[in-house]
Amino acid sequence: MHGARAQGGQALVLAIVALLVLCIGVIVVFNTGQATSKKVQLVNAADAAAYSAAVQQARAYNLIAYMNRASVANEVAVAQMVSWYSWTNFTLRGTENFKTAVQDIAIIFDLSIVGAEVGAALQDVVTVLNEVKTVVRTIRDGMQVAFSAGVTAIGALDKAYSLASYAIAKIDSQESLKLVPDIVKRNTEGKATIGARGYALLEEGALQAMSYSTQYRIPASSSGGSAAERYGADRYANVVMEARDGFSRKRSDGLGPLHKRGGTDLVNYRNWAGVDTLNVKVGWLGVNTALAWGGAAAVTGTPKSFRSIASPGFDRGRGWNSQYEIDPGHIDRYAGGIDNGDAGKQVLSSPAMDGSDKAWLKDFAPDTDPGLQPYVDIKDNKATVPYVVDGGSASAAGVKVLDAGPIFTVLVEQPMKTVRTSTHVPGIGGQDASSAFYVPDKAVSDDMTALSSAQVYFDRPRGFGLFDSVTSPSSRELGSLFSPYWQARLVDTPCSMRQQVAIAYGAVAPCIPGKG
Repeated sequence: MHGARAQGGQALVLAIVALLVLCIGVIVVFNTGQATSKKVQLVNAADAAAYSAAVQQARAYNLIAYMNRASVANEVAVAQMVSWYSWTNFTLRGTENFKTAVQDIAIIFDLSIVGAEVGAALQDVVTVLNEVKTVVRTIRDGMQVAFSAGVTAIGALDKAYSLASYAIAKIDSQESLKLVPDIVKRNTEGKATIGARGYALLEEGALQAMSYSTQYRIPASSSGGSAAERYGADRYANVVMEARDGFSRKRSDGLGPLHKRGGTDLVNYRNWAGVDTLNVKVGWLGVNTALAWGGAAAVTGTPKSFRSIASPGFDRGRGWNSQYEIDPGHIDRYAGGIDNGDAGKQVLSSPAMDGSDKAWLKDFAPDTDPGLQPYVDIKDNKATVPYVVDGGSASAAGVKVLDAGPIFTVLVEQPMKTVRTSTHVPGIGGQDASSAFYVPDKAVSDDMTALSSAQVYFDRPRGFGLFDSVTSPSSRELGSLFSPYWQARLVDTPCSMRQQVAIAYGAVAPCIPGKG
């Protein structure tokens, strides 16, 4: 009996030890579950915050793109108004010249007895033409008032777009410093934060996003300003020249020796000028006679003459060469309007009846021009591809530099003391409890962290019509702030960022530069 009791006591000790081990195991499992759950929460919060920062930046880029597109549409509208006004001046001059010719013929017939009836009929035609001229002149004068108001409104609107896009480009990326902490707070019940290290990473991403864009200023003339300013202005000028409607671009026709020429061009970046001429030319007879001509220009102030605005014309008189694969070609200045024999000379000296003042559509808004305003766009060699593949070649992609877009990196931190593990649950495993149940939390800097990155990138979907007919199937549109196709995506955190975070925590760098 005594031996059995001794053996029973030994079993009790073993059971107690097993129970202690089991309790510690349960606590470890509990701690692991709590830590894993919190880690998942922090990772989700970091993903949400990084993605939101990238989405906000993409929206800012897209907003600038919409404003740039609106400015282009406004410039096309100015070109249309100049075109119609020039054509009206052309019609008025043509009516006057035709009336004068008929009247001279009628006088000749009136001098002869045989042609008296023809002369009288022609005088009736002259009367009708006088009435037509009066109507056209009234319409022309009304158009000048209305179109000048339109040019003024567009100038003010484009100025507002220019200022707003510049402000967005400079300020909006910094909004991530406000947005990200708020999202992290909402996703972690206010327990996680963006510490000093996290703000440094955020600021780095914000500055990178801001560095992707630049403002291109417009020089006072095509021969003024710096080479960089002229380069930026020429890019914008090509966009608006390509965007012109068919009537503004080229309104030319002809029949035999009759040559109708006309078009509207952007001149000196700041003004629009339109010319319409009708000339008859028979070289072997030495005939070169202007039949009708008219011109118009959207300007600021009062130019000294129409010639000073319209001549020499786009690209110093060389005309416009389309630089776009989707619409190649060359168009002479004003589609040949001022090179149309004697009529081209006449329009430069007398663009409108009743004086050159009738040729102007004036922009009365202060500090604006009817032409190009400063604009914001992506810098060269930025956002050149939608994806950067390891081992990819810039030359194979047809670009100088492989670059997909700016990256926002978010570092979320939560003190371990706020994580509900056994150490922080009263009565289970705190330091004031039995040492047998104390399972201390261990973390770098006593913080649980999560790191996430998101990228802003440009990728225009196929099937939108514009680039579907290009010669090369591999051709694609480079990132710009004229197309609102900026998007956001989560990406692997760059090696440099991971190194930066590791060093900040006093840990070993997790990767080698250039290797992921």
